[in-house]
Amino acid sequence: MPAPTPSRPRPSRTALALLGAVGLALTAACSTGTPDEGSDAAATAAAPEQTPTVLPSAPVTLTPADVPDCLPDGVAAAQVGEAPATTTVAWAGSGDRGVVLAPQVDGDVCQWADELVRLAGEGYLVATYAWGTSGEAGFASAVDVLEATGATRLAFVGASAGGTLAAGLADDLGATAVVALSPPAQYGEVDARAASSTFTGPLQVFASTEDPQVPLADSTQVARQDKTSVTTQIPGTAHGVEFLAGAHADHVRTVVDEALTQGFGG
Repeated sequence: MPAPTPSRPRPSRTALALLGAVGLALTAACSTGTPDEGSDAAATAAAPEQTPTVLPSAPVTLTPADVPDCLPDGVAAAQVGEAPATTTVAWAGSGDRGVVLAPQVDGDVCQWADELVRLAGEGYLVATYAWGTSGEAGFASAVDVLEATGATRLAFVGASAGGTLAAGLADDLGATAVVALSPPAQYGEVDARAASSTFTGPLQVFASTEDPQVPLADSTQVARQDKTSVTTQIPGTAHGVEFLAGAHADHVRTVVDEALTQGFGG
């Protein structure tokens, strides 16, 4: 978004989120063809000031929300879904290659803020979400937003229980690649064990040798242990997103990039 001229006040971050959501709604409408006059889709496109904003290309309802200070301008945020089962989703980027960044339990949209911005800058359409009352529902909402805004292919990156969702839902949701940081082999009703999945894409797992929350042996069950799916063991106690703040951060990011490149076919 171009910087405002000195003669105009800077829009609030809530307004920026609203503009982002509405702009993406109009983009989605254009991508699905010009709606007939008088249709519901035409009414939505003709009245972007209304909330919630309905994106015609997918069954997802967005109510613009305040964008946390941890996210820079250009990132949109919204409450997604119908009350009371709504969740906050933040997204940025463009294109047909969508990436979901799944947080740890009780994590919010700030947990993956740096990676959201980094991967959007590399040409992906990226979404993350607040865990809320149901991490699986939040994951589904993030997928809905990506598909509504142009993603036709998906990859998942998750931390801790978010990593379980990323690996455990990969086959059902047609993911092309997965990276999981300290994933439990199972979380709730989601089974991420490689032995229980038919997912064959790149699947990279990171686990600490002394993780106090998820034992190494538990996370190891998530990877297939073949050429494109291994468990990288990291000495120490780092768990989940802590891998991105320590000495191994660059290596983890490199593996994420390589998995996405392989999954999306170059």
